Amino acid sequence: MDELRKDPTRGHWILIRPKAKPARQTDCPYCPGAEHLTGPEITAFRPEGSAPNSPGWTVRVVPEPDAYFRIEWELVREGVGLFDMINPRGASELVVESPRHDDTLASMSPIALEAVLWMYRDRLLDLKRDGQIRDILVSRRHKKPGVAGHHPYSRVTAIPIVFDETRRELREAREYYQYKRRCLYCDILRQEIGAEERIVRLTPAFAALVPYAPRMPLETWILPRQHSCSFEEAIKPENLGDLARLLSEYFRTLTQAFGDPGYEMMLHTAPNLRSRILQGDWATIRDDYHWHIEITPEPEHANRVGGIFVNETRPEVSAAELRQAWVGLT
Repeated sequence: MDELRKDPTRGHWILIRPKAKPARQTDCPYCPGAEHLTGPEITAFRPEGSAPNSPGWTVRVVPEPDAYFRIEWELVREGVGLFDMINPRGASELVVESPRHDDTLASMSPIALEAVLWMYRDRLLDLKRDGQIRDILVSRRHKKPGVAGHHPYSRVTAIPIVFDETRRELREAREYYQYKRRCLYCDILRQEIGAEERIVRLTPAFAALVPYAPRMPLETWILPRQHSCSFEEAIKPENLGDLARLLSEYFRTLTQAFGDPGYEMMLHTAPNLRSRILQGDWATIRDDYHWHIEITPEPEHANRVGGIFVNETRPEVSAAELRQAWVGLT
């Protein structure tokens, strides 16, 4: 039985599970015409009248094979002496972003990216109706070392706990708000827009910037200029196109000017506010937290000393390089 076990010395959760042998497949299960290979689709954007699990879709969501977290399991919490254990009830889904096997976020049109972002919103709204799901991570990996090229997809992971990184972010945002009664991210936006040196791109609704203390060269954050704690509540038809165009231009810049590096994109949004375990959980989260997207090129090259990231490129230099490349985008 798979288990989530908590390390009491660090407060980290660890998933314990036997390694499954992946099934060998010669054909891509995510290409049109191979829908029967993925199992029943969870949802899809397709023309009206188009049958589920058939070609014709533009974005399709399917269960992840050999999923880490499964919605059909009953949630079990146990104390094992002083230790805590939870079974991995949740969801592991793949958002198949395009019918075209060789598409990337750099090659897809902004309109196609809009559909992917809208699907992220739909999946967050749907999964957060389940009160046993506490947190959801939407992530996208491009050119991961050791992984063969594959059909373009993002991963949606819903779990019965709060991800460690999310918990740290929530704590820092809450403590800043308790002291200053202002959102940390809104203050970052005001300072960075005023200083300009780490701003890469400004649009009416979003800012792309290299953070003050980036873990890696070219690390970039996309922040909404309008405060909101959750992506799914903030994304509307009037700002969706703005975000899709910004992301499209950013990934095209990485591809054309920086040699198409691998990257990890992560959507940071509020956890499931329907799921509260302790009284006062997330009491000020709508005011103190600010959803955003973080993109880290080549995260596998991160250099650390005792847990401290070492970045050999000043963020002001990275921002200037990105701005210059963006201007020259064709």
